[in-house]
Amino acid sequence: MSVALLTIWTIAHAIITGDAPSFEGSGTEIFGNPAEDLAMNLVLLGVLTPFVPLTAWLLQRRPAWSVASVLNRIRWRWLAWCCLPAFGYIVLSFGLGQLVDQLIPAEDTTAGDDGSWIGFAKFVVPLLIVVFLVPFQATAEEFVFRGWLIQAIGAYGPDSVEGRARWVRVLFRSPWPGIVIAGGAFVSAHGYTGWAMLDIFLFAVLAGWLTVRTGGLEAAIALHVLNNLYAFLLPAAFGGLDGWSEQGGAPWTILLSDIPSLAFVLFTVTWLAKRQRIARVS
Repeated sequence: MSVALLTIWTIAHAIITGDAPSFEGSGTEIFGNPAEDLAMNLVLLGVLTPFVPLTAWLLQRRPAWSVASVLNRIRWRWLAWCCLPAFGYIVLSFGLGQLVDQLIPAEDTTAGDDGSWIGFAKFVVPLLIVVFLVPFQATAEEFVFRGWLIQAIGAYGPDSVEGRARWVRVLFRSPWPGIVIAGGAFVSAHGYTGWAMLDIFLFAVLAGWLTVRTGGLEAAIALHVLNNLYAFLLPAAFGGLDGWSEQGGAPWTILLSDIPSLAFVLFTVTWLAKRQRIARVS
């Protein structure tokens, strides 16, 4: 499907613009237009959203949307509730980040964003691309890493209680092997280095734990979508869309702002799930 979409998109691009795309840069730089390259990559990831449930239904012979929640569906009301702590995470992370930067300035003083507001006329196209496509991209990643992968790892183990590898059954009775392995896979799918790898791993572990704790992907989807909306829209608003695919490293101080913010999400979502009596098992 990815190959088919890329082929169709490339042909349409050549017909409309009259220019052949260049494949000489990185894997994310195809058309020479940051907005179009971003849209293409978001679409290529977004198509995973329907294919994960299809795989569960067609190959594993189980309800397609069992990858979404214990009720075999997306619980939209609960997803809306989860947007509140996710928004709080963005605000708290930004505020703490500004405070930490003032108290402990980064060694690389050029890392800050010195851009200025590009104006609504230039911002509207990236705005529409991000708002309409990022939810599909982030949801697709949650379906793969927190939905299907955690379930697949959690289902592993000897069928018989008796046996030589009884410790394996005991180990995989816990959700933590799936959460940790899926978190490592999530980190490896990105281009972060150094402390940024640890930061995104903590993000992935939290999303995985919330998925198990709340019996579904809704909390992880809300957190991932709002985080990516912020991550893409802020640079786009200040002329930094050219570097949307650059991930790289971060100073250790990023943990000082992100760990408290993740802890806020952890306790808030857990409290909300208890108040809303969210189903945890099928």
